[in-house]
Amino acid sequence: MLKDLKKKKKKKSKDEDEGAAADGEFDPSALKKKKKSKKPKGETVDDFEAKLKAAGEGAEDAAAPEAEPVQEGDMWKGTGIWNHDNTTPINYNLLLNRFFTLLHSQHPDLATGSKSYKIPPPQCLREGNKKTIFANIAEISKRMKRNDEHVQQFLFSELGTSGSVDGSRRLVIKGRFQQKQIENVLRRYIVEYVTCKTCRSPDTELSKGENRLYFVTCNSCGSRRSVQAIKTGFSAQIGKRKRQG
Repeated sequence: MLKDLKKKKKKKSKDEDEGAAADGEFDPSALKKKKKSKKPKGETVDDFEAKLKAAGEGAEDAAAPEAEPVQEGDMWKGTGIWNHDNTTPINYNLLLNRFFTLLHSQHPDLATGSKSYKIPPPQCLREGNKKTIFANIAEISKRMKRNDEHVQQFLFSELGTSGSVDGSRRLVIKGRFQQKQIENVLRRYIVEYVTCKTCRSPDTELSKGENRLYFVTCNSCGSRRSVQAIKTGFSAQIGKRKRQG
């Protein structure tokens, strides 16, 4: 019995080996799977993109123009490329740099894009107890490009007083006034008779038109507007009146 069992086991093992061999002989897909080594798709895409990138960079490098040589010389001293006898052509960037350098040095207001408008503060002095001297009214009027008499009339109207001009072109105002009061009056004058209402530029001109009207013309934007005439306030007569008759 034992011998028969051993023989049967040997036969089964042989049959299994033959079946496995048979399976190996007639299953070509299994052989293909073993021989084939799969590569992820991502690697091929990355390789392709890398090649495209390398090709693009190579084309850009080939198409890039060569850098222009640096032109030496001092613009202010007139040496090198800036010598008036030099026949070497100057490139565009250097000329543009020279233009803005000269513009900034000669006209800083134009170079910065904003025009500075500075007026010195009024210099007020006391003369006794009843008079105030406006010392630099001529300089301020010149900065504003306005007539001295027009500025004086506005001051007298706003302060409700009168005055005169001495030999040094100083305005002698009747009454005691502080510097802040004069500054406030000048500020109102600039807003009304100097500053352009359209572009806020102080570069304007005041001219007299028809029907005794004054017009402010802007030199920056070209706008034109009419301004009110200066109204003379009531001034009380001080002193004794002469008798009539």
